[in-house]
Amino acid sequence: MWVRTADKSMTLYEMLVKMQPRNKQDVFEFGDFWDVMEKRGFGPMLAFPSFIACTPIGAIPGVPSLAGGTILLIALQILLGRRHPWLPQKVMELQCDADQLRAIVERVKPFAVRIDRFLVPRWFFMRQPVFRSLIALCCVGCGMVMIPFELIPFMGLIPAFAVFIMAIGMATDDGAVALIGVSMSLFGFVLGFESLASAVS
Repeated sequence: MWVRTADKSMTLYEMLVKMQPRNKQDVFEFGDFWDVMEKRGFGPMLAFPSFIACTPIGAIPGVPSLAGGTILLIALQILLGRRHPWLPQKVMELQCDADQLRAIVERVKPFAVRIDRFLVPRWFFMRQPVFRSLIALCCVGCGMVMIPFELIPFMGLIPAFAVFIMAIGMATDDGAVALIGVSMSLFGFVLGFESLASAVS
């Protein structure tokens, strides 16, 4: 999941640039991002669906569930010890409006530059197998709960954002940020299930 090499580590700004569709694109497929980033580890792969779920695109019915299912598949592969992530072709062909995604990324870029000042390789103990498994389990849990949480307005944002934070920590080799994401996911589970129980009752 994490590799001690400079070419694997990324900045948040770099990840956003990779998520941004080319100017001539009308439709952006998940496979477009995958082809560019598949050799950069699991962090960027988890970042893309969780980022989409956190944007206005995530308000489209069905998108949180699709993003959650994708996160679940990727995180399970971390637990299984796969070296390179894999997804079914149908997931790779999922599309979103390129202009909308491009505009969202442009708005977020200035904030990414500021955040990158605080993202540094640290807390390498988070790369140990026990902590890798903890992060992967949290991502699995977040992916699973994003599906029923779609029934509660805005509740799916919590696990999606937690995965995005963990993914940033993984991609930038910042173990402290990854741990923050783990804490957010645990808080989200408690809050979300309480809200879900209230909605059902």
